[in-house]
Amino acid sequence: MKKIISLLLVLCLSFGLAVTANADQGEKVIVAIGADPQNIGPFQGMSLGRIGVLYTTYEMLCVTVGGEIQPVLMKDYEQVDELTYNVNLYDYIYDQAGNHLTAEDVKWCYDTAKEMGNLPKLTAIESVEVTGDYSLQFKFTTLAIGDLGALWMECPIVTRAAYEASPDGMAIDPVSTTAYKLTEYVSGSKFVYEYTGNYWQTDERLVNPYGKHNVNTIEFDVIADSTQLANALKTRAIDVTVQLTDTDVEDFVGQDGFTVSSVPDNLIMFLSFNCDETQGMFYNNPDARKAIAYAIDANMIAQGAYNGNAKVLTAWGHDKYSDYVADWANNEYYSYDLAKAQELAKSSGLEGKTVRLLVVNLEQQTRVATIIQAFLSQIGVTCTIEQYDSQLFGTYKYETDKYDIVLDTLGSTAYLVNVWATAFDEANYTHGGTFNFVHDDQLQALLDEATATDGHTAEQMDAFNAYMAEQLYSYALVEPMVNIAHTDTIKTLLTDCRIQINAGGSEY
Repeated sequence: MKKIISLLLVLCLSFGLAVTANADQGEKVIVAIGADPQNIGPFQGMSLGRIGVLYTTYEMLCVTVGGEIQPVLMKDYEQVDELTYNVNLYDYIYDQAGNHLTAEDVKWCYDTAKEMGNLPKLTAIESVEVTGDYSLQFKFTTLAIGDLGALWMECPIVTRAAYEASPDGMAIDPVSTTAYKLTEYVSGSKFVYEYTGNYWQTDERLVNPYGKHNVNTIEFDVIADSTQLANALKTRAIDVTVQLTDTDVEDFVGQDGFTVSSVPDNLIMFLSFNCDETQGMFYNNPDARKAIAYAIDANMIAQGAYNGNAKVLTAWGHDKYSDYVADWANNEYYSYDLAKAQELAKSSGLEGKTVRLLVVNLEQQTRVATIIQAFLSQIGVTCTIEQYDSQLFGTYKYETDKYDIVLDTLGSTAYLVNVWATAFDEANYTHGGTFNFVHDDQLQALLDEATATDGHTAEQMDAFNAYMAEQLYSYALVEPMVNIAHTDTIKTLLTDCRIQINAGGSEY
């Protein structure tokens, strides 16, 4: 049976933070982000800096909130069969250069993004075909629970004319359909966006909260250092941040003129082992992987790196996701055991080896990596910390010769099983293995069962999680908390599905 979902229906669904259409127009807001995305072209891979500016820079076919689809550029969609959907666009969408956006542009965006290969989720799309000036048909190779909305919000949409007019693939001069145009970019320092006054969606009833434009100027300041970030907020050089450390946030609690909250992150911080057979150290050697896990006291990471403001995990996931199995909270899951770690390090041949720990050069990750380094020294393993900026880190973690262990984070806008699929579904990677080069048919079969739209039961989730714990290709550490603080310039703050600031949708 065909299923039609209209925009008028989905607009009835609630967002995490309410925004009114009659909010007073703010003049300027300054948002601190932790990293420079360096290249904000539409088809680049995700990074810390990129997620901070993403919804100000680009629009997608939809956004998802709590797993529910909220149309943006699409007007509605229709299910044809299990793997086929029709999409209808609004016929009056224009970008900031005045180019009329049509179905041909949307197809070109998806085809280009797939070809560039920076958005691995898009491999689940078999084809995008134009069926009319403002209609398309999407065919998927597979479609797990939560995938539909995730795939329609994975690819930023621009007009082909605007992209081809850009000399650098919109790396620093994006032209999109949002209400905000980038007017100033200082590498490593700031991005300034101005309200165009000419947003294509003139019917306020149809503007999704992420697409609102309640402030005239949005400035994103890149501040990676935690001390500088705290000082910038104290002096009101910035108005809002979601990146205060767990120590610095205490300076703003109860202070006049500041609002502070701490919410669970959707991210999972984890270690993954390079299991490529050419590397040798962790390939086909589960005892070596378990030696690392038993050697690390995750409670010390929560205390030492997060000042206690993080939750130690007992499964590969956490309970912010609705498909998390409650019984996992009682798992032992490699509790710190130095004697067992030393025994396994010796029997597996890991003792006396040097391992390269790949991390992104952010302050929080560096603190975690330093703690891990100290723990591994207790089992006779030398750990060298290899730090790179977010762009290089995002490249090197997919190269077999760049690391032995990687410290990484992942999250989803829908379900825990979607986080698993991002990391461990072999279909997402050209080498045919998981993101850390595991080739395991049983792991893939269990993931396929857990992601099936006609299944996705607690039993299937438990089976995958148990097998992952047994093989330990990847070891989940902690769920961080996100510290959000803003000045009284902002009356009501809107955050997006990744707990990033949506400045245009906030109230002033």
